[in-house]
Amino acid sequence: MNMKDWLRELEQEIERRVDATVRRATFTTADEIMERRVAPNGQLVHFSIRGMLEGSDGSRDPGWMEPA
Repeated sequence: MNMKDWLRELEQEIERRVDATVRRATFTTADEIMERRVAPNGQLVHFSIRGMLEGSDGSRDPGWMEPA
């Protein structure tokens, strides 16, 4: 899988999870944790659903949603 497709799939997953959290109106344990994924280029990507909803992008990696 190339980086562009991988990022698209990750963005879609995050959007679904953010939408589900908004519908529930509460965070689950999974929403609270900082998740780590390994991109096809080997880069580690960190994000949290809670971080997405609190006004940041939820990431600790600058430019993490930009294709390499």
